Amino acid sequence: MNSLENVRGTIEKFNMIERGENIAVALSGGADSVTLLHILNELSGKMGFKLCAVHLNHQIRGKEADEDEAFVRNLCKNMGIRCITASADVPALARQRGESLEQAGREARYALFRRIMREGKADKVATAHNMNDRAETVLMRILRGSGLDGLAGIKPVREDGIIRPLLYVPRAEIEKYCFENGLEYRTDSTNSDNEYTRNKIRNELIPILEREFNPSVIESLAGLAENVCGDAEFLEEYARRLYRAMKNPLPSGKPVCLHIESLKMVDASIARRLFAIAASEVLGRNPELERTHYDALFALLEKNTGSRADLPNSLHAAVNYGWLAFETEDAEEKLEFDFEAEIGGGYVIPEFNLKIFLEERPQGYKAKSGENLLDLDKLTLPLRIRNRRKGDKVVLFKNGKRKKLKSFFIDAKIPRNERDKVPLLISDGEIAAVIGMRTSEKFKADKNTKRLLGVLYERI
Repeated sequence: MNSLENVRGTIEKFNMIERGENIAVALSGGADSVTLLHILNELSGKMGFKLCAVHLNHQIRGKEADEDEAFVRNLCKNMGIRCITASADVPALARQRGESLEQAGREARYALFRRIMREGKADKVATAHNMNDRAETVLMRILRGSGLDGLAGIKPVREDGIIRPLLYVPRAEIEKYCFENGLEYRTDSTNSDNEYTRNKIRNELIPILEREFNPSVIESLAGLAENVCGDAEFLEEYARRLYRAMKNPLPSGKPVCLHIESLKMVDASIARRLFAIAASEVLGRNPELERTHYDALFALLEKNTGSRADLPNSLHAAVNYGWLAFETEDAEEKLEFDFEAEIGGGYVIPEFNLKIFLEERPQGYKAKSGENLLDLDKLTLPLRIRNRRKGDKVVLFKNGKRKKLKSFFIDAKIPRNERDKVPLLISDGEIAAVIGMRTSEKFKADKNTKRLLGVLYERI
């Protein structure tokens, strides 16, 4: 089977491309991506999809990188293919994040891919990963102590719209295809730099394995990845069914949480998948968790409320009263609300999917579940509804003694990231009620109350 037939078979086997879709080829200018562009251009008319290219100038190799970009632009122009280009200062990003150039470059590329799909410039992005790349990835992950998912290596199709049509084509076939079709391509000078882990595996380790152990080691490692993939997919689907049962039951689903006692009852291999699913739901993409991150998450399961672990991409996990919550740093930005409320009105707080009702109730009225009943004659109008502020206190004792609202939330086991979402009824600057939870003793209805105010909320 030649390379073109191989790619077509891969597309059909994994249903990678639908008719009418716009596919962007991640075009670096190297032999792999030039081959992919050429093959997909040949197939686009027969298979009914549109084609464009996307190139990121990493600014790592100065003039050479600029020449790569010019080559890509010219190649697309000659082929009549739209070319999307962008630039990122990857060395600066690597310094800011404390990452390798390799990792920072990869994150910058995939950020660009996500952006063009989000903007509707492409339905999917095809990367030029081939059989050798898959084998190298398996070896690299073995050396890092990877689990089953790591051994699956590079997958043909990702949930985020990334596809790999060349995955079953060895690099030797790609070079042969370029020669037979007279395709020019660029050679990245850093490919020979063995300071990069992947290059060292490609240039040193694999030749030793081929020479001294198995001349077909590339095919063997790729076959291992293929076999493991099926097992990994089965476990992934099982974990996703469990995830739906174990996650935060609140209608909003926020924050993304997993029940800690339930996590302790499942096998570690399933728990790791549950961690990754929760983290990816927060980020909207692969969270790129490694062994050290999983170890930190397992350690959290035995710790107290407030304990947390930092994860990649500004993500963290924290223990909150029996739940393991996953959030980004951005999610911690405080949202404040404060507005005047009239009796007889219904008020929506859209940020938290809440609707609050204030209604006068007849004498003898029995409160609904979660409803606050107050003595209307003890209140000072106009009333206000707001969330907490620093220093807030509420009267919780019949002798008029006040307690810090923060302490009340802690005693009530309200997670820290939920406390700003709790609405408060305010009368003349004082907390008259923690809506849905507790009424201040100062304003509570009693046997002498003549006029009742009911305060009730519902989730939208």
